[in-house]
Amino acid sequence: MDIRTIISAALILVGAIFLWTAAIGVVRFPDFFSRLHAAGIGDTLGALLLTVGIMVKTGLTLLSLKVFLVYVIYLITNPLGTNLIILEAVHARDYQGYNGKRIKKEKGDDRDVDADA
Repeated sequence: MDIRTIISAALILVGAIFLWTAAIGVVRFPDFFSRLHAAGIGDTLGALLLTVGIMVKTGLTLLSLKVFLVYVIYLITNPLGTNLIILEAVHARDYQGYNGKRIKKEKGDDRDVDADA
């Protein structure tokens, strides 16, 4: 076994541990926002370590470039999707008065007015 195999195995193992703890966090955390935080952070870091482990094992090849490009796409879509889900949940439930987009209705006005409109 060469040093590259040992390093890649260690990185893949640590990445799998991060993914496992993220999955446990999704099941065990009490509310929606904590669960989504565990999923977003744990999955991103776990996928990074797995990707680096695969790249170390394959060396400087076309396969490692493809794996890196897949991770870049994942790095863009995972946090973006997590943020969009959280923002929609915040605006749907007016979480702790955070929903600042709504303008107070005037007396006699029955329609709902958005600040963006």
